[in-house]
Amino acid sequence: MMDFAGLIAKGEGQTTEFKKSLSSRREALEALCAMVNADCAKGTVLFGVAPDGTVCGVESGNLDTAQRSLSQAINQGFDPPLRSEIQVTEFEGKQLIVLTAERPRSVPYHEYGGRAWIRQGSEKRQLTLSEKDQIRRSRDRAFHPGPWKCDRCGSWVVQLISVTMTKDGMKKNYDCSCGGQFWPCT
Repeated sequence: MMDFAGLIAKGEGQTTEFKKSLSSRREALEALCAMVNADCAKGTVLFGVAPDGTVCGVESGNLDTAQRSLSQAINQGFDPPLRSEIQVTEFEGKQLIVLTAERPRSVPYHEYGGRAWIRQGSEKRQLTLSEKDQIRRSRDRAFHPGPWKCDRCGSWVVQLISVTMTKDGMKKNYDCSCGGQFWPCT
């Protein structure tokens, strides 16, 4: 269960965005894209909370339809597809829609509406082509030169030299002897 009082009291920041109304859906999804593209790789958007932290609730109406519409906008707008969770909750007697998402390690960055955004504090900005290339190279295992760290045991290697032969040819092997996997260190 999310601590809404604490989250709202902290205000908007690196991983949190408030939107007073569902009519701000596009701006909210751009902000979510920016949050998941930052190094923290996660974000939360609270619909029904004004930017100053005032809880006003979402517009009355069919919340099921609102959730479906939001889900469709996410499915159609993000590339690669973004796994997210949408829930309706009551806080201070008002209905809020809570949208959360997290970027998987295997995805260097997401685009929303054909643009990649990144969050810095509570502000978002569009990534340049060179920034997208730099992020892809630092996060994409296929392009990363090293060093590498195991997500299970924490061991480090400077260079991956293990390869596996597949029907498509040789592929880098990211498996650690402990059963974990090596991921780029940034």
